[in-house]
Amino acid sequence: MLPEKYQWILRQFEPEGDVTLLLEIAEALEAAGNREGAAAVLDRAYGIDPTLERTVQLRTRVLDQLAIVEQGIRFRYIPAGPFLMGWDQGEPDEQPLHPVWLRPYWLSETAISWSKYCEVMDWAPPPAGAPREEVVGFNAPLFHLHQETKIRLQYCEDRTTRARDWHAHAPGQMWQSQGREVTAQELFGAPPRDDPEAPWRYDTKPMIAVSWQEAEEMAQRLSSETVRYGLPTEAQWEKAARGGLIGARHAWGNDPPSEESCDYDRFDHFSILPMTTFPPNDYGLFAMNGSVWEWCADWYDGDYYRHAPDTDPTGPSSGEEKVLRGGSWADCWEVVTVTYRMSRGSANWRSGQWGAHESPTIGFRLCRMTVTPNP
Repeated sequence: MLPEKYQWILRQFEPEGDVTLLLEIAEALEAAGNREGAAAVLDRAYGIDPTLERTVQLRTRVLDQLAIVEQGIRFRYIPAGPFLMGWDQGEPDEQPLHPVWLRPYWLSETAISWSKYCEVMDWAPPPAGAPREEVVGFNAPLFHLHQETKIRLQYCEDRTTRARDWHAHAPGQMWQSQGREVTAQELFGAPPRDDPEAPWRYDTKPMIAVSWQEAEEMAQRLSSETVRYGLPTEAQWEKAARGGLIGARHAWGNDPPSEESCDYDRFDHFSILPMTTFPPNDYGLFAMNGSVWEWCADWYDGDYYRHAPDTDPTGPSSGEEKVLRGGSWADCWEVVTVTYRMSRGSANWRSGQWGAHESPTIGFRLCRMTVTPNP
């Protein structure tokens, strides 16, 4: 339950607190074909009482109808309206708790997988995972891409349960040993997999060791005159992560993280669980906490909440590091929340620079927004 001292904030946006009336309005909007309006009203009803079965069923139906699949990626609809961002009892940069109003948008159901990234970018599929054009001689940018690939080989394969030396994760690759050719697995040992006979695939775990610049490249490739893709703003990420729950600490509610709720505190396992291992939040989004840190579009400013606009905030106009959200499989429970903020710099492999993003704990998901044409 949201503390009483914050209730006035919500009443600025939606003074009506009668759930029965809100449900009647939502049903009328849905019957008239206005699902977007119905979803916004249902968000308010759900925030007042998330346990009411009638609200849950109607909201789930409407949100499922508003989901969109493009390029094989399922995007979940996040309704327009207000939410409370931040946490007054958190780190200084999580404060203050403040109201934010956002336009509607969609967020990818999961973080983007390595296979999907390569497919959209028209790269050779994993485990090659690189542009298709032939490369002759030494090429500094591709050297840095190769460093990223080493990490992805270890952590992105669907069935692998523990990372080993990256060479062992290159199925079919041949190496010279004592005058004869041997497979990587013969030379370096086979990594453990929950089904050793299954094909090697890279569809169900998040792409890692990825820069925000690489994420934006994929977004630009998908965008058109009518639909724009990009990293979510920090506000968009947090509203989506909350799933419509008001004041909760995690994507599933206030219960502390556990082995049944998310992929976290598993540094000693050296593996990432498939993104749909745990139930989605109440917007239908998987792994918003744990799994991997996710890039946001905003430049980081530890004091930004104190002077941010209350409508569609986009972060500072410039900076040195981008915001990361959500926590990861290797992190402790304290950071696996919907409000904890982290930041890092990164460099695109094309620049020929060694980037701080080369980590098995960083990935991204995409935000989708419709573009209003100029009159």
